Amino acid sequence: MSASQFFRRVLAPGRPERAALLAIALGAATLIDPAKLTKGKRAAYRLGIAGLTAADIATDVPPGTSATSRSAAAVAAGGAVLGLSEVGEAFDARVQRALVRRGVSRPRLVLAVSGVAISLAAQLPGVIRASRITRGLHPRGLSGLDVGAGGHPEFAELPDGARAVIAGMLDYSAEPSAGALLAQLDSAREQLWEGVSGSYDVISIDVAEAESKPRAVPHVQRFPVSASFADPATGKTRVLRLYIESGMLAQLTIEHEEAHAEWQPNDSREVGLWPARWPSLAETTFTLDSDAPKDRRAARIANIRPRA
Repeated sequence: MSASQFFRRVLAPGRPERAALLAIALGAATLIDPAKLTKGKRAAYRLGIAGLTAADIATDVPPGTSATSRSAAAVAAGGAVLGLSEVGEAFDARVQRALVRRGVSRPRLVLAVSGVAISLAAQLPGVIRASRITRGLHPRGLSGLDVGAGGHPEFAELPDGARAVIAGMLDYSAEPSAGALLAQLDSAREQLWEGVSGSYDVISIDVAEAESKPRAVPHVQRFPVSASFADPATGKTRVLRLYIESGMLAQLTIEHEEAHAEWQPNDSREVGLWPARWPSLAETTFTLDSDAPKDRRAARIANIRPRA
């Protein structure tokens, strides 16, 4: 793993490494007593705290957020920290004096440990959510992947209908990661669980020669476009969602229209949700699940009609 890949992994939202890094950074900053700093050093201290906050916000916005919105959120957060620095430092001084009055010999250490604990607690829901997606990408409790005589996983061609729908989902959004994922799609194949295609309402995707392919950022995400269609056999609406792991195409899931929560492993769902006949793009409705802009092809994909 290269240094750039390592840092992208560390900074990905929901990663435990990211949560630990931010907590440690906050704890280290809290060890410093701003009341003892000179005017210049205090200004640098405040800028450092504001920069840390801005970086946290910039790397923790929902997938699909535009660069402008991401930057605006980061600047607003950093500015708020700078604006409230006097109030925050006054509160810090009061808490430190209270600890000293209670006989605490190292109040800064106590404050630092408390800050680390609070930071980890605040980030825990995001880590749990990302972990659920990861568990879904690597299902547990199964007998495992079928392997051949050479000890290699069993693969099959990705269904043409699934490939077409995935391409439509990627084309529908101007999300920056779509280009990298489209480059992977030609080499995508289905990874079979227990020798069955589409097991557990999931098509597991493997990208051949993944090391040579560009990767999406964020590395772990649900792509912000869903696809829905009416099952021709039952007339019921099905929803398809695309998941990304380690920057690569990882899973295509199917669910009922009524299922608004993200797919999780071991959900009790009706079996056989995959259609007997995959819908054409004209029969598919694409929905952008973020405020990211659509590209110029989006309208054509949404309104395409079979040609004579």
